[in-house]
Amino acid sequence: MRQVIKVERAQCCVFNNQINRELASMNGVYGVFVDNYKNQITIDHTNEVTIEMIHQKLEENGYNVVGEVSGDAFAGKAEEWDSPVKIEMAGKFVQEMHKNINFNSKLKVLDFGCGTGLAGLQIAPLVRSTVLMDTSAAMIEVLKSKLNTDNEQTSLLSGKISGRKHSGIKIINSEIFNYNQQDIDVVFSLMAMHHIENLNETLNHISSILKPGGILVIGDLKEEDGTFHPEEKVAHNGFNISQLSDMIEGSELEVRKAYVYNSINKNGRDYEQFILIAQK
Repeated sequence: MRQVIKVERAQCCVFNNQINRELASMNGVYGVFVDNYKNQITIDHTNEVTIEMIHQKLEENGYNVVGEVSGDAFAGKAEEWDSPVKIEMAGKFVQEMHKNINFNSKLKVLDFGCGTGLAGLQIAPLVRSTVLMDTSAAMIEVLKSKLNTDNEQTSLLSGKISGRKHSGIKIINSEIFNYNQQDIDVVFSLMAMHHIENLNETLNHISSILKPGGILVIGDLKEEDGTFHPEEKVAHNGFNISQLSDMIEGSELEVRKAYVYNSINKNGRDYEQFILIAQK
């Protein structure tokens, strides 16, 4: 998980390497980024570390926490998320899913890490019901605004959703572990898995909510050198497809297909995207 903390310098303190080292030395902290211009510290950590422990460490080093703490890494990005590049990326992923899955009116699907709904809103008109799930409150707010506003972009993304009055859509701002019904036919996830730290636990839980014969679809980055996210530390710099497949098959799922289907150009470099399809 991630905490973004605004601080003020107490007693003429300045940001320096010491606070970076102090925070990084805490068991469970795996990423620290100090922004001197914004007086802001971004901390990536596991459940071993509480926000109270982080506050205490900051105070011990002469920093006072100001304002509210934000654990939403996408809070400043959500409003501008739906760029032409991301819309095209989602379209290619959905197109690839259609080649492998017959989405029909009998299915209940879950879009894991749905973001602003770029993929999920394209599938929703085709199935019985759709769960759109994300931990980012900012992304969820943008998603909700699409469903409450009839505009050209909403029509492009969601087909006939507005005409159905969204009766088959459920939006959940939460971790996947808070969904416990074994009633999902298809879970799909686009560019979310590389943000997931506790991947084994997450895959096991996804398996537990899939019906027998249910399908998991992952669209994500192939293993890269970390330059895809130069501004932040993520849990995984893409995936080795073979290693990810082994992990998935340890969760009572059998990988049916896994192959590269797209390439993303970012910062002058090309990064390959794969699609993986597994069945319970």
